Amino acid sequence: MIADKSSVEINEFNAFEKIFKYYDKLDYFFNRFKTLISIELDLTNLCDSNCPACTGIKDNPVSLTFNQVKKLVDELADVFEAKSVIISGGGEPLLHPDFVKILYYIKGKGLKIGLNSNGLSLDREKAKAIIECCSYIRISLDAGTPEMYKKTHGLGEKAFQKLVGNMKMFTKLKKELNGKVAWGTGFLTSEMTKPDILNFFRLSKECGVDFAQLRPFTGDFTKVDEELEKAKELYENKNFKVTASYHKYRRFDDKEKRPYKKCIGMFFNTVVTADFKVFACLCHRQKNKYFIGDLNKNTLKELWTSPRIIEVFNNIDFSDCPYFCRNDDINRGLDNISKPVKHVGFL
Repeated sequence: MIADKSSVEINEFNAFEKIFKYYDKLDYFFNRFKTLISIELDLTNLCDSNCPACTGIKDNPVSLTFNQVKKLVDELADVFEAKSVIISGGGEPLLHPDFVKILYYIKGKGLKIGLNSNGLSLDREKAKAIIECCSYIRISLDAGTPEMYKKTHGLGEKAFQKLVGNMKMFTKLKKELNGKVAWGTGFLTSEMTKPDILNFFRLSKECGVDFAQLRPFTGDFTKVDEELEKAKELYENKNFKVTASYHKYRRFDDKEKRPYKKCIGMFFNTVVTADFKVFACLCHRQKNKYFIGDLNKNTLKELWTSPRIIEVFNNIDFSDCPYFCRNDDINRGLDNISKPVKHVGFL
């Protein structure tokens, strides 16, 4: 994850290297248990944005109960010895009525927390909990002007100005509390959004965030090299990092964009949806083909040692998957260890 601002270190997206640091998890992988390092948690499917390209689950407006979250977090910490929880959606996590209570509980169990939010419902109480509990927060800004915000989030200037005010409030409170949470913004790139990239970096810096990050829209191969270089020249300094999902952009021209045959990464991170169900990954929320099990009926350990998870693994069809997904780097790193090797006894 993104480190504290004190070191101004931003995620290098090198999961292909990080995965080999978890020797115990790799050992568990070969024995089919306790592999989870991180999960994506959808607290709710409710959302206060209106994104035209929404990938959420608005047709099922449910939320997890605090007891469901507690049950899951207890098992992640005590049984799986997992490392982190990424709170995202689904929907907008800040809308969950127990959002603050949930953050403090997860932190109390020793798990690191990352948060992705649209920021519209950010208030002082929630901001304080985020600053005290989270390792990072990234606001899905996706614009530098009200006009682009309307295109990306489907909301008008009033909502845009509210978000800008919320961001400035968060920056001020973080300074007051001497917070160490890495605080940033995200921007999804495409031909449509490309003209607003420099405005996005300018606005992010004006709001006082630690970093601003470009990521490509799923399936979009718009190149942004020139914009990134210009943004670094204009805006980057020791207090503000201009960054991007370089691991995705640098592979745009690869002839073979997916050099592996199996999604081994699904064993190391997964998604728990707002109806308390587990799927192979966040890209396949609510798809029956990738459904692993229902936590209302089974424990996570039971699901992780069941025949069903192997069935899902063996039947993953990459034609359903976007390129450069979260598991991509993990799969690239682990691909070799899953291949048969002749004369393995000789080094």
